[in-house]
Amino acid sequence: MKRALAGALLVLGAALSPRAWAEWSLFGELEHFRWEEDVSPRVTETGPMLGLGLRWRQEHPAGLNFGYEARLYGGSVDYDGSLLFSGTPITGTTEYGGLRQEGQLSYRFASRPMELLFAVGYDYWNRQLSVDQREEYRVGYLRLGIHADRRERTGWFGGGGIKYPFWIDEDGHFPDIGFTPNPHLTPRGEVSLYAEAGYRFSPRWSLAGYYEGYRFQESGDVQVSDGASTFAFFQPKSSLDSFGLRLRYSF
Repeated sequence: MKRALAGALLVLGAALSPRAWAEWSLFGELEHFRWEEDVSPRVTETGPMLGLGLRWRQEHPAGLNFGYEARLYGGSVDYDGSLLFSGTPITGTTEYGGLRQEGQLSYRFASRPMELLFAVGYDYWNRQLSVDQREEYRVGYLRLGIHADRRERTGWFGGGGIKYPFWIDEDGHFPDIGFTPNPHLTPRGEVSLYAEAGYRFSPRWSLAGYYEGYRFQESGDVQVSDGASTFAFFQPKSSLDSFGLRLRYSF
């Protein structure tokens, strides 16, 4: 029993020591958000968005490393578009709230301070257009990029790559606006870019600027009815662009 206890304490001590090469961090974000739909008249939504997140990642000096990141985000943005049926131009406010989770696998080169990143993520957000009208998006995506970081006490870091949404599910909540049934829309994804550039002021604090994007193709039509007539709805070709600042505290 004494030997088993000593062995368990040794393993625990190794996991908690710096040589475990793992890091937790908390971060806050402030970004400029833009959503655009390719219709006539064109729909745009722009404004500030706030984010709060948690990250865990391994930091082995070379070879494979694993990581996980979760981010809550939301905000009120300005809507510039038109009414659903008449096409009359209107302005207003759209409320957003969402959660993104991402699993990460990276390979760090032994001979240089660079690593390849592969990640798979799930992004959910609610787009509240009015009291009755809202849309829920569920997106599965892949990320592939290259990043540079010397992991020194202070210094620059950055990276970028491509992002591809391989699965998109949009719930338009048609019954809330008087239609049945409630078929989901399934736009196809297109490749977009992401990038980050930042500076580490101390082993714990860093600040980075970043860009994130999505590109969605036009969806197919779905048929709904108000009890008297049948209507066809679709999600037009859409894009999302976010430019922001991220303040991170590591421990």
